[in-house]
Amino acid sequence: MATILLVAFALVIGTLTMNWGKNYVEKLNVEEPSEEFESSAYVVSIKDIGDDPLKQLQMDYITGKITKEEYEARERGINS
Repeated sequence: MATILLVAFALVIGTLTMNWGKNYVEKLNVEEPSEEFESSAYVVSIKDIGDDPLKQLQMDYITGKITKEEYEARERGINS
């Protein structure tokens, strides 16, 4: 009898926990992202770079075409 009660208790607790978790996740998905999150994302297209040599240098570094040392040396040349 005790085993049946323990199994039933575990099933009830498991069911309640799963329902609470499902509702919690659905609530998170419905909420709008905060303004801070929206403003922190910025996508740069290679087409947006134009003729700016500093932007081109930054894109070369970000995409791994040049090393950090090359970036710093060329940046000093552009900024001076």
